[in-house]
Amino acid sequence: MKKQRGLIIKNLILIIAVVFASCSQKSDKFINETTGKEENIEIIRFDKELFAAPQGDLKTFFSNLQKKYPEVMAVDLNDARALKMISDFVSDKYVSDAQNIVERTFPDLKFLENDLTSAFANLKKHHKQTVLPKRFFTLMSVPSDFSMGFEERTYTNGDYCYIALDLYSFPAIGKNPYYSQFPQYMTATLSQRYIAPDFMRMYLKNVTYKNAPDMQMNPDATLLDCIIENGKYSYIITQILPSYTSFEILRYTKEQEQWCQDNEKTIWAYIIQGRLLYEKDRSKFMSLIAEGPTSKPLGDSPARVGNYIGYNIVKKFMDNESIGLDSLMNLNNSQIILEKSKYKPKK
Repeated sequence: MKKQRGLIIKNLILIIAVVFASCSQKSDKFINETTGKEENIEIIRFDKELFAAPQGDLKTFFSNLQKKYPEVMAVDLNDARALKMISDFVSDKYVSDAQNIVERTFPDLKFLENDLTSAFANLKKHHKQTVLPKRFFTLMSVPSDFSMGFEERTYTNGDYCYIALDLYSFPAIGKNPYYSQFPQYMTATLSQRYIAPDFMRMYLKNVTYKNAPDMQMNPDATLLDCIIENGKYSYIITQILPSYTSFEILRYTKEQEQWCQDNEKTIWAYIIQGRLLYEKDRSKFMSLIAEGPTSKPLGDSPARVGNYIGYNIVKKFMDNESIGLDSLMNLNNSQIILEKSKYKPKK
């Protein structure tokens, strides 16, 4: 009898704990401080609307779209060449096939609206000036140059944003001849789970911390400066998108991050023994921070292994220091971050 009574009490405690946990784990909401009302990101499927063009009067159709969405329909429709260009674009067989793949891949974007709204709500806790973008669009990029398309797959100027959904529809879209130019090392991270981290990284750079020094553009920046800067952004994204894995935020596959974990000491030794940490000559360390098939000459490594080290240094630093995300971004001395991190790679 005592045994049965103990089991009932134990189960009751477990039920109470589960109920309490479910009540406390509410999804993050973005509250407008001026109105006090909850706001959510709503993504406009401009890609779908554009490809709903009728067979008849295209100029009128495009004109109506332009009135609705002047931000992304920035074309002079009175220019015959411009009108023909956009008409040819929506009627192109391969472009239409690509759009069909996008619609099958992304029949609904509620997941992305929720994740981005939550990310902005979390960012607002650390950066009070955060506001939601006014308009959020999806586009078809169909880039003529894969490197440019890759760099411009997400964009914001603070007021409006866009995501090129076709560039997150791999591997299916890779069979289309317009996308076959993309190398495998890029397409490995051009799928659904990389959209939110990619977008928030771009937003942080272009909007939230647009006044922060840009080490990538500074010719006097060392390798340490570059990887710490990248590590800062990666760390912040882990805080505002906690449901995403570190390899998604670092833009690796799971297997690539595992390689980095298994070889972290080797990567660090290569940097130190090669006297690269304070090197300013980009040609000597670019393979450690740039896109590519590998980080030469580290065998079958993934690209950007220097950035992986930078993230781990920043994470160790933040584990040791009680400072906020804005304070982290305002700390521009990479040497101090390295020293206070007490970074020591795993064996």
